Amino acid sequence: MKKWECTVCGYIHEGEEPPDKCPVCGADKDKFIEIKSLKKSEEQPVKGAGFIPEKITSLILKKHLHPITVHSPNGIIPVAVIFLFLSVLVQSSGLENAAYFNMIVAFLSMPLVLVTGYATWKKKYNGAKTPLFIMKISASCVVTVLLFGLIVWKTVQPDILTTASSDRWLFLLWSLFLLAAVGLAGHLGGKLVFDKKK
Repeated sequence: MKKWECTVCGYIHEGEEPPDKCPVCGADKDKFIEIKSLKKSEEQPVKGAGFIPEKITSLILKKHLHPITVHSPNGIIPVAVIFLFLSVLVQSSGLENAAYFNMIVAFLSMPLVLVTGYATWKKKYNGAKTPLFIMKISASCVVTVLLFGLIVWKTVQPDILTTASSDRWLFLLWSLFLLAAVGLAGHLGGKLVFDKKK
């Protein structure tokens, strides 16, 4: 049985022919190479990461900085959303403030998350524009925008959660969209890491 490797994400497929689409990243059939036929001299050159210097890009990949940095917002945002809902449930300004400061910390981590993610995508995955990467990048951008919006909203209207109004429910709904975007980005990242073999 032949083995085929997706040159975009590293997924290994066993069969006489490669799949029409990579089940992990969505790359087309022509992005697969037969594993035993690959020689070092035939390896595809990896593109640089654009505006990020090559030494920094190499360090980002070598030290796995994207998976490390992405755990901050992925861990903090769910806690912040739980605090938001608990603050409404028990009418606690302390929980409301805890949620607010957690969102600020998560937002401050996003530039590093986005830069390391971009460098990893460009260098490790050759900047592939498959459905998986488009969704993952879009979800990351949505997380950043929603976080910023919630922080600004809470700053402008500090009593948003302690005052009964339609704004409070809209704010909470927005926070659920934020949680969904974080979950989607995390799921797609996990798919790249753990779905390498059929």
